[in-house]
Amino acid sequence: MKSLRLDGHDAELEVGAGPALSNGSRLISKAGGPRTQQGKQRASRNAIKFGIFSTVVILPGESRAEYDRLLARLWEAWQPQGAREEVEVEKMAIATWRQRRLFLAESAEIRKSIEFVESDQRDREHEEAERIGSRTTLLDLHGLIREIRNPEIFEYCLESLNDLKKNIVTRGFKQDEDDRILTIVYGRWAEFRLRGNLYDSYKIAFTIFEGFEGDRQHDGKRQQRRVRSEFLEEIDEEIRRLKREQEAYASIEATRTHLKILRRYVPNERALDRLLRYEASLERSFDRALNRLERLQRMRLGQAVLPQVEVRHSLS
Repeated sequence: MKSLRLDGHDAELEVGAGPALSNGSRLISKAGGPRTQQGKQRASRNAIKFGIFSTVVILPGESRAEYDRLLARLWEAWQPQGAREEVEVEKMAIATWRQRRLFLAESAEIRKSIEFVESDQRDREHEEAERIGSRTTLLDLHGLIREIRNPEIFEYCLESLNDLKKNIVTRGFKQDEDDRILTIVYGRWAEFRLRGNLYDSYKIAFTIFEGFEGDRQHDGKRQQRRVRSEFLEEIDEEIRRLKREQEAYASIEATRTHLKILRRYVPNERALDRLLRYEASLERSFDRALNRLERLQRMRLGQAVLPQVEVRHSLS
């Protein structure tokens, strides 16, 4: 008696029986099926293509090849025989595949929550800047300087101060035009303030500048140039101060945004409840299929069948 490999199966050969082969042996009319481990694995993989659920479980955009590899690994691990065992193995593959899909959904929920934090913040800042710009009473009383933490307001204030500086450099002090810019930034000027600002410095500089107009005794033109130069330095210092203040605030906001993003690494309560319930349902499906498969295989092998256990998962 000899053995011959035929398409993944082991066939028995006997000299002098059945049709003759080239080596003088004769093939017995019956084949015993795959007997070596390699033959069994090949045969088991051949059976996978007959999975009854594989055509409906794959959604558009999902990889059929990845699902087939998952099913093949479970098939190889459990070696199902017969339609009932094969169905249970495929149900286990489906539950596992859907759990993979669940993790992708969880990741999408988190990404949706964190990836737009910064853009949403910029939208809110823009809307805030629009509201502030439309409140003329606020501008008259306090100016934009109180809202300097808003990046758009900050940039507008810097542009306004740079315009003021450029105007003074090119044409000197022009009270009406300068007052318009300073009022936008600092609000309407008042003689008594708890805290002075650049507008107060401007009033002092302009008064001194006007006092030297036509004063030849004290070389008025030179004194006016000095007053103008000193005030231009004050504008530069004010710009530097505002930049330092904005940088400090931006650092605080960056930290606050980072913490907000970290908090959103867990889906919100409603999404989390939905995901956890679906996960529990998939785990029940997998456990039931595994339990039925183990019972079927024990029955096929003539082993004692354990009492059926109902596995329950609770979210409470």
